[in-house]
Amino acid sequence: MELSIVSPDLPVVVILGRPNVGKSSLFNRLLQRRQALVDATPGLTRDRLYGEVRWRGTRFRVVDTGGLVSFSGAGKGGLEEAIAAQVARAMEEATLALVVCDTRDGVTPLDRQVADWARRWRKPVMLVANKADTRELSDAAAELSELGLGPPRSISGLHGLGIGELLDDLVSRLCEKGSGTSVQGGLPGEPAGGTLRVVIVGRPNVGKSSLLNRILNEERVLVDTEPGTTRDPVETQFIYRGRRICWVDTAGLRARRTLKSRMDAVARIKALEAISGVDVCLGVLEAPLGIVRDDLRLLDHVVTAGKPLCLAVNKWDLLPRSADTRQVAAAIARRAPFLRHAPVLCVSARTGYQVLKAIEQVVDLADRSGRRLEPAQLSELLKAICGDSRTPAGLRSAVLLRLRQVGVRPPTFHLLGRLRKPLRDSDVAFVENLLRKVGGFEGVPIRIRLPARRAR
Repeated sequence: MELSIVSPDLPVVVILGRPNVGKSSLFNRLLQRRQALVDATPGLTRDRLYGEVRWRGTRFRVVDTGGLVSFSGAGKGGLEEAIAAQVARAMEEATLALVVCDTRDGVTPLDRQVADWARRWRKPVMLVANKADTRELSDAAAELSELGLGPPRSISGLHGLGIGELLDDLVSRLCEKGSGTSVQGGLPGEPAGGTLRVVIVGRPNVGKSSLLNRILNEERVLVDTEPGTTRDPVETQFIYRGRRICWVDTAGLRARRTLKSRMDAVARIKALEAISGVDVCLGVLEAPLGIVRDDLRLLDHVVTAGKPLCLAVNKWDLLPRSADTRQVAAAIARRAPFLRHAPVLCVSARTGYQVLKAIEQVVDLADRSGRRLEPAQLSELLKAICGDSRTPAGLRSAVLLRLRQVGVRPPTFHLLGRLRKPLRDSDVAFVENLLRKVGGFEGVPIRIRLPARRAR
């Protein structure tokens, strides 16, 4: 398997602490964007979230982690231990750790446990007194010194108070260790060309996170039988056959009628936003259930956004050996005609069946989506449309003058001419299918702008 995880040669700063002390607020403030979900609900962050910070000529990576309640890190005793295992993996690569406490609560027994656990890693540690929104609270932060992690840095992640001073201290500590990295220059081992962004979407509990973990061959994201374990979009970069790929795992997309909380609604919005910023979508379906109503709504959103789409029918190992991929693809096409162009792969995150093929398929779709046809090819296509005996009557009666490609990702074409009567959906589908077949756009959504004027 020609896959390697991208590990930029940058220092890593890990943010850790007990639940609800404001770790994600600090993470977002350092990145200067809202990447992590923030709410008063404890335990909202579960996976490791990575971002890059640039401050006074120095670059470093920052990692947001889930709230620590368990400290075994075995990952076998439920969600709390699985979160602890994720934090432990972050600490293994840490250059420095920020232990965050809530100034308003003072020193709690769980804060003491977090401090003792952080010391055991023998990594440099800075103590951060968060939520010090007033002068009185900032003065009260001195109480946290009894944790034995040095003097606390008073900040407010929510309001940005003390963030500049904290960053100055961070950069100073990193440079003391010889870990400072100049802003100039690319990442080591970075292939030429841009990063291919792929988002994995689907209903809750269809195996999206399991599929990503299988691709990476590590427990990068939490997997649990409880639907909705993943909440924040989780980005992971790796290099596959010389191609740099950023894989985005998203929260399971529930229908609005089934949302149980405000944070479920926010997670849904962030997942939909992630679709708009990627090059390719991998839609995950559940083999035993096939394609259901909630799948249709989600995938319609992907196609409407003009994103190339590959369908991965997961949990294939749960079906009888007599199951046939072609029958599954035909059933999907009957249920959702708008997905006829999307390639269908039957995979198993549990066994690894055809997982590598899914990566190859999304890379191929991205390349096709960016393809631009030469004017001579478009002229031949227009002749084929006008001269084919199978051309629908609506197109044969039109005066078609020119076919131009006016965009890529998705491929967009302008059909110039005059119409005697409005074209039907079947007329437009005929042109799309011909473009896919002759132009090499199989599996890619195509947009066609039609003539506006009618012939007299």
